[in-house]
Amino acid sequence: MYHINDLQLALRIAALESLSAASKEVGMTPAAASAALQRLEKKLGCQLFARSTRRLQLTEEGRIFLDAAKPALALLETASANLAEHRGELKGEVRIALPSDIGRSRIRNWLDELMDSAPELSIQLYFGDHMADLIDQNIHLALRYGQLEDSNLKRRQLSMTPRVLVASPAYLAQHGEPQTLNELSQHQVLILNRGGEPWQKWRFSHNGEAVEIEVRGKRFCNDGAVVRDWALAGRGIAYKSWLDVAQDVTEGRLKLILADKLAPAVPLQLVYLQTDYPSHKIRRTIEFLVQKLQQFSQEYPAPKNS
Repeated sequence: MYHINDLQLALRIAALESLSAASKEVGMTPAAASAALQRLEKKLGCQLFARSTRRLQLTEEGRIFLDAAKPALALLETASANLAEHRGELKGEVRIALPSDIGRSRIRNWLDELMDSAPELSIQLYFGDHMADLIDQNIHLALRYGQLEDSNLKRRQLSMTPRVLVASPAYLAQHGEPQTLNELSQHQVLILNRGGEPWQKWRFSHNGEAVEIEVRGKRFCNDGAVVRDWALAGRGIAYKSWLDVAQDVTEGRLKLILADKLAPAVPLQLVYLQTDYPSHKIRRTIEFLVQKLQQFSQEYPAPKNS
């Protein structure tokens, strides 16, 4: 009989078309992963993958076998999860995709706390501000800002949060503080590349009306944590989710600018595949993060338009 871990590895190789990427994801060395694949192929008496210098592709026999193995493995994982739930245990692996900024600065610490309370729980974190493909990347949960259109995903809203303009006291002391949105054109602005495009149209709400300003800058990054770091270092004005900068503003490292012209609040949501929700470990992780975000929002309430 072949090992379940070998089957899981083969499925990830098929999804990623790379032995090295799959081995990294499951925490194996490439040599160990290669040995596991060879062991599985020897047991089956067939070649699962056609090898080239750049990627691995399923053979016809490999496709037939793994198409049948995938639902069988899912049943085994469900059975194990049901048993753990019956026992009240929090165990197994949870793979979570997080926005770069709040993921690194806040949520990673919360999840460390969760793992400290559940020694048999394993968490894999994937940081980035793009929307991950939950199926292809084998992700259980993704935390994302904004409205999401994919109807195949379930959603759990954690918070409604506005975007705010912030800059460091040092930047404002040197360059002055803008008094109107139009004055942003006279300042260094820090721009997030979102979905491969620079996010240069910043939306605000003033006196109940929507306002949109197009900005220009010299610093661009697809990582929201870097944009925040630039703002903290006095490099310019950032347009950030309140949750990302709430503690910085409260403790004086950043200052709110034009606080009467906040952007309309957007949801912060956990999204997940419908098939994942029955899992005990997924439900417990979701409820833990809901509680943590509620506590954080109470400690650092979002500013409101006057």
